[in-house]
Amino acid sequence: IPLYYRNLGQDLVVMELEESITLSLQGTPQAFDGLTPADLEAYVDLNGKRKGRHELRVYAVAPPGVGIVSIAPARVSVLLEDLVTRQMSVESSLLGHPAGGMIIEEINFTPQEVFIKGPRQKADLVQKVVFHLEVNDARGSIVSSAKLYPVDSRGSIVPEVTVTPDLAEVVVNLGLPQKDLPVKAVFKNNGKSVEKSVIEPAVVRVKGPQELLAENTCLLTEEIDLSGRPAVFSLDVPLVFPEGILAAKIDKVRVQVFLAD
Repeated sequence: IPLYYRNLGQDLVVMELEESITLSLQGTPQAFDGLTPADLEAYVDLNGKRKGRHELRVYAVAPPGVGIVSIAPARVSVLLEDLVTRQMSVESSLLGHPAGGMIIEEINFTPQEVFIKGPRQKADLVQKVVFHLEVNDARGSIVSSAKLYPVDSRGSIVPEVTVTPDLAEVVVNLGLPQKDLPVKAVFKNNGKSVEKSVIEPAVVRVKGPQELLAENTCLLTEEIDLSGRPAVFSLDVPLVFPEGILAAKIDKVRVQVFLAD
């Protein structure tokens, strides 16, 4: 029958104990009618025991009319370990890559700190608490619950250690990669020449798929017609964005133009 324990100290945990023992019983035939292992009990008493290994007597209980002839083994070895609780920060582990050249812009999750609990020798192995979330081929924001795991220095789950709470609520925001591009003004001269132009801002942030960002080295303004313009003038000019490239914040610049005499 299974071997149990009683009176375990509050801050202790059983690390080693025989799983089962064998009882030899005697009684009348009627006493054995319908008798099952569930009607019997075997246990060791841990009252007053502290951390360490102990050799303890096995006690057994049988129903009325059934006598216990022998218990094998009569004594067993029990190893007790301190039970410890620690507070630890939660870390994220995202698996895969989003679709369409998207990147992970932001990860928010709660809780950010949890408690681990387990035998000291196991708890000492825990280096961090992590959740794993699959983002492969994701095309938009992800809202999910993720299981929290206590892991060692190699990333392997440490057994016999619990995490409280054991779930994290996670929000992953996806977006397109960004790049800063210098701006160049485009003029329709109409017989006039530009001595100098000042563009504000001179560099504009854009976003788009990584391969398109790599192909573009600058942004152009819409064409500025110089006909009828004074020697010095300023105006707001929309930007021309290549196909697939979007404005991250602004879509126009201010251009101050100095015309040659």
